[in-house]
Amino acid sequence: MNTYSEGMESERTESGSIAAFVCGAALGAAVGAAIALIMAPATGSDTRAFLKRRGNELGRDAMERGRDTWRSQSDRVKSAVASGLDRAGGAVSYARERGEAAYREALESFNADDPGAVHTSYQSRAQRSSE
Repeated sequence: MNTYSEGMESERTESGSIAAFVCGAALGAAVGAAIALIMAPATGSDTRAFLKRRGNELGRDAMERGRDTWRSQSDRVKSAVASGLDRAGGAVSYARERGEAAYREALESFNADDPGAVHTSYQSRAQRSSE
């Protein structure tokens, strides 16, 4: 045989393997479903009622757990925000105090009679000289 025909036969073998697997899986599912119907402990309506009841119970349980989680996480977030606000307030107070101290030091070192000093008040020159 040549290489081309060997490749074609290999592809047919792989295709056959896949088809056999799919057929076997379908047959297994059908046999499993038939056995489940024969061996079912309750009628269809009883099974549906049970599944509905159990689904509702699981849903209520999931809702309650979600509410509990929401409450606990919201408490944690509130605590973290309060802590952050306290820390930020402390930092702002510290910065304000330092700024005020620096301003006072600058005022004390400022000499109003210095000819190079810039006057920031709105008084006229005549008003300043009369003082």
